[in-house]
Amino acid sequence: MPVTLSEAKNNATDDVDVQVIDEFRKESAVLDALTFDDVVNPAGGGATLTYGYRRLVTQPTAAFRALNTEYAPSNVQTQRYTVDLAVLGGSFEVDRVIAKVGPAASGSVALNMSQKIKATKTRFQDAVINGDVDGEDADAQNGFDGLDKALRGSDTEFRATQTTNWSDFDTNPASAQVALDTLDEWLSLMDGSPTMVLGNSKALARVRALARRAGVYTKSPVDGLIGPGGRPVVREAYGDILFVDPGDKPGISAPIIPIETRDPDSSTWTLEVTGSPTGGTYTVSVTVGGSTQTTSGIAYNATASAVQSAVTGLSNVGSGNATVTGTAVKTLTFTGDLVGLSVGVTASGASLTGGTSPAVAAAQTGNSAVSGLTDLYAVRMGLDGFHGVSTVGGQIVSTYLPDFTSAGAVKKGEVEMGPVAVVLKATKAAAVFRNLKVQ
Repeated sequence: MPVTLSEAKNNATDDVDVQVIDEFRKESAVLDALTFDDVVNPAGGGATLTYGYRRLVTQPTAAFRALNTEYAPSNVQTQRYTVDLAVLGGSFEVDRVIAKVGPAASGSVALNMSQKIKATKTRFQDAVINGDVDGEDADAQNGFDGLDKALRGSDTEFRATQTTNWSDFDTNPASAQVALDTLDEWLSLMDGSPTMVLGNSKALARVRALARRAGVYTKSPVDGLIGPGGRPVVREAYGDILFVDPGDKPGISAPIIPIETRDPDSSTWTLEVTGSPTGGTYTVSVTVGGSTQTTSGIAYNATASAVQSAVTGLSNVGSGNATVTGTAVKTLTFTGDLVGLSVGVTASGASLTGGTSPAVAAAQTGNSAVSGLTDLYAVRMGLDGFHGVSTVGGQIVSTYLPDFTSAGAVKKGEVEMGPVAVVLKATKAAAVFRNLKVQ
């Protein structure tokens, strides 16, 4: 049976677990709204924690037909995906003497427990946005894929190769109206009204400003959640769409949805061999997300298809993510998963021979890098859209308090969430607005 954290709390038998679940809900509007489909049945004593599903990638069609004729068949297209459920959390250690110092509400155990809840919450939200099991981050490889990866190259990736300036709505009052129209245009890409929009604090400040100008900014209390001082926990909304800041990455003051310097249209480059070489090879290096890979030697007179094979053979590019055309001057265009990413290209002709000072030059076409760019994400929560996955009969959040009744001076406590993952059942159930300039 699908459950939310609010429902999971009703099934918790430990008062501490109930309190911890409430803390997760207070700290994270994402977790509070997310429905977990508890359908994964661990087989072999927990050896298999994989959830398979089909993602709808095209919409159904309908048409009129003439009498005495048949409808032209048209089927929706789906892609099969699997996700491995992951466990996350953290532990802390407390000396039994220190644990007795001060009131329980502010003591070492309570402090460490609250901080582990906060760190686990932010790590989960980081994975929801940035998760990439194929990336270079060893910790991320134990997690699950997030929205950034799922939406790259999809129909709901908005303005991947251009910049939208939302840094100033005051100099030109009409710019706010244009921004409102653009916001609605982006949200209209989805297959229904989104549940929430996610962005960092600066991006959401822009959304908040637009909502106020349009007269649709609201703040509503959440039933059953009481914050500091006995005041209800409230959520902000653009109309009926919540907007949520997933916060900073755990352990550092860097937003989960970053503000970066990017070159949105850096996807097209030219490669030109000069000096009329008669032999030898050259290499091309591609940098994506801080990872640089270099091709093996490419013949001085290689065709466009040979250069394309060399570039797509790089581990950080991949098949189908680059095309090369042209003869004397070749045009290298990054496509697919690399559209909208900041990609760097260099070339070396050190191994070219013959001719007069042979060399190879890589030059970018388009604009230069732009600072202060970020993204906004929108999701429609639901079992047919974006939702969580957990195990059958499993507990989504668990706590393990230090046991001071047994021997041993230093005791360990833990907060754990999972096994869990998130899935996107339909590409149009989520959307991303790329390259918003907010500063």
